[in-house]
Amino acid sequence: MNKGEGNMMLLEERLERETHIFDGIKDIPLIPELDMVPDVDYLVDSMENILYPIIEENKVIVVSGAFFGDEGKGKLVDAIARHPDIMMLLRANSGENAGHTVTINGVDYIFHLMPSGIMVPGKKCLIGPECVMDPVSFMENEISKLLENNIPYDNLFIGNTYITLPQHKLLDFLSKPDNASTLKGISEVHSAKVRKRGIRMDHLVGPRDVMVNRLRKELKEYSNFLMGEGLDETDVIDRVEAMNAGGIKRFPDHVLGFAKVGKSAGDKVEFLVDLYDHFVLNNNDFPRRADTRYMFRRGLNNGQKGLIECAQSYCLGNENEKHWGSATSASTSADGTIASAAYNLRKHKTAVINIGKVPASRVGIGSNVIGLVPQTWFSDQGIDTLDKLVGKCEKTEEIEKLYFSSIQDNGVFSPAVYTDTDGTELLVNEALAITWSRKFGEKGATTQKPRVLGFFDCVMHYEVNDVQGDYLSISAVDRLDDCDKVAVVVGYVYHDDKVVAMESNGKMYKNGDIIRPGEQMPTEQVLKYCHPIMKVMDGWKDSPIASNKRDPDSPLPEQLKKFIGVIEHTTGSEVISIGNGKESDNLINIRREYTQKAV
Repeated sequence: MNKGEGNMMLLEERLERETHIFDGIKDIPLIPELDMVPDVDYLVDSMENILYPIIEENKVIVVSGAFFGDEGKGKLVDAIARHPDIMMLLRANSGENAGHTVTINGVDYIFHLMPSGIMVPGKKCLIGPECVMDPVSFMENEISKLLENNIPYDNLFIGNTYITLPQHKLLDFLSKPDNASTLKGISEVHSAKVRKRGIRMDHLVGPRDVMVNRLRKELKEYSNFLMGEGLDETDVIDRVEAMNAGGIKRFPDHVLGFAKVGKSAGDKVEFLVDLYDHFVLNNNDFPRRADTRYMFRRGLNNGQKGLIECAQSYCLGNENEKHWGSATSASTSADGTIASAAYNLRKHKTAVINIGKVPASRVGIGSNVIGLVPQTWFSDQGIDTLDKLVGKCEKTEEIEKLYFSSIQDNGVFSPAVYTDTDGTELLVNEALAITWSRKFGEKGATTQKPRVLGFFDCVMHYEVNDVQGDYLSISAVDRLDDCDKVAVVVGYVYHDDKVVAMESNGKMYKNGDIIRPGEQMPTEQVLKYCHPIMKVMDGWKDSPIASNKRDPDSPLPEQLKKFIGVIEHTTGSEVISIGNGKESDNLINIRREYTQKAV
């Protein structure tokens, strides 16, 4: 599977390309991880015996995505927030490009900036000053959902956040290639932050002339960009309306309204002042404001426990040089989030729980070694919503069987062609990417675009575990209930005909080189030419674990135990729970009974 940029090549060309890659890596030797059979048993236990001791031994719990976001952090956040000693829930950084979903009583609550623990009564919910916020979108998309369902939020406090202005979202859209942005203005508002431009929440309540002057200065960059690109507001409006076509509003009304309001800076500044007067200053529904960092520290100093909910993930933090070119603009690793929370680590013992997911997913651009298809594959086909996958590749079992049978003993994928019911021919990895994205409803909570799925990445998670700690919770494991076979990625192999060798951080990678868990991870320029080595195992089809099928008192299936054991053994992690349904309480807490290192 090529991990470069996708394209619109004909099937014959795609097959030729994939076959050429396969010919270059088909004879790689078997690595030890492929033969490893874990000698381990796992017992189902209670949350009180598994999760609660971690909470009780620490002052702060940090929940962090292990890979590229969308791992299902909201469920574990909700579980931790319900512990009686957890009194403060903090969202420390990043912006509305994150999306966390909590399902309670069949209702989905998709939060972007709101701490997911807002659904738990009696907890203090804090949004820190390192977050970037569009207060209009926050009110219309998140507070409105709480109001609609009569959920109180008098326990919510907002810090002195940076304000994401409408022009930030427009610049984000106009200056980037397709699929490279969530359209939330994140890189632009962080750029303004670094340059000490733009406005923060305190400017909305401060002297009006200060806010107006700062808004005028920030508008100059927008105007200069349009001039440099030879665009006017009519062009901007046309492009925004085209993005909003098809029933999905990727740009909110106030952003389009900003583009339409007029060409003069005075008109646009007046529009923004009126906008924030209406949605923030004169809005009784807008949450209370406070120094949330101070509140968090004071609570810790007074003996309370806190929960920090990371945005995005380890791999998407802008300090992660392995994926820096396609990361977000905030430091979203556990370490970066803790720094944004601004408390004393020596005084307040902290534990990080990493969240993974199967199948693993990624949206946007960038390298994704485990992906079934290149990151831009859906966009290259003009597929920007799951609706466009309806009726395609619906014979899931047949596709899965063909895909797994195409994996050699050495873990390398051999390309094969699948013919859909309408006669359309696809590579089987493309067919599986389609059927799984549709079947599992895998779309970006922010972008609504289909996610590219793949297998749990033990190579990457070894580094995550090394950096952020051993605890691991794996979401959505029940989605593999129907599979005869399952797989995890236990190695990478480098290969490209044009770039036969490349250096990364002082190490040279050449065709045929294998990267195993625990070895130095290359940067994205090398990962672009890496391909997965997959360990295939039997599934647990005869013993489904989904919450609506499993007897809560039944043990885990033996095949599932081996699946978890392989992940633990190859990454050094300790799996404490697995997800087995959509509802917030669908977690199976587990513990090792006996573990022996396999040889």
